[in-house]
Amino acid sequence: MNCCDYECNQGRDCPARVAKIGQKMKAAEPLPESVWRYWLGRLAFLVLVALGANLIMVGLLALMQA
Repeated sequence: MNCCDYECNQGRDCPARVAKIGQKMKAAEPLPESVWRYWLGRLAFLVLVALGANLIMVGLLALMQA
């Protein structure tokens, strides 16, 4: 039962007339690029490169010892 089932006196402001059925939610806006995010990403990349270099060095040293 909505407001139009009985004597509606709201006229054009009636919620049953104004409501849009099937309205979809819009996607959230992406976060703005910040200096902290940029440098944190670079730091993470450098840490991964350093770990990879350490693994290669350990492998080379193991081969030289054998």
